[in-house]
Amino acid sequence: MTIQAVDSLPHQMTEEQYRQLPEDVSREIEVVHGHVILCESPTPEHNRIARRLAGAMEDLPSTEPCIRAETDIDVVLWRVPKFTFRRPDVTVYRCLDQPGDKPEAGDALIVVEVSSPSTAAEDLLDKKAQYARVGIPLYLVVMLDTKFAIAEVLEFRLDAHAREYRLHQIHRDGLVRLEHVIVGDIAFAELTR
Repeated sequence: MTIQAVDSLPHQMTEEQYRQLPEDVSREIEVVHGHVILCESPTPEHNRIARRLAGAMEDLPSTEPCIRAETDIDVVLWRVPKFTFRRPDVTVYRCLDQPGDKPEAGDALIVVEVSSPSTAAEDLLDKKAQYARVGIPLYLVVMLDTKFAIAEVLEFRLDAHAREYRLHQIHRDGLVRLEHVIVGDIAFAELTR
């Protein structure tokens, strides 16, 4: 994205304005409560972990008849009162009817953020609250250390009545053991090799 493109973005944006952006510009932002948020380009290690995690999750058995796991795909959280979408690092969602359709919050079963020390606050506060508000059943936060190794994976499950996540498990010792939507084990080493 060019500096000129960044400078020309409004501070607030509707869904219609977002949909009219060129793809190279739209890939660099998220919109939260109508406000444009510029997203930093992730490190290669961050992208590699997200990509490998999505592949591993899609290959494991699921309690759903048909799922997809994608990296960096828009998920509309809500449109009213102000348009909000996020682009989780990994989204596991129910298969959609039409090619080219993107998942909405109601389609998402699991969202994952790969979190470095510089992004942990947003991932553990803002995003966690937003994903819970729209009822996404499972939220995983892959916590990286300063050397981009996986320190732990936090697993939050939705308390649907309260619309809040509760910490279900902290995965350490080099293994994520999933038992909700996706069933199976994923070794940290598989994601960081």
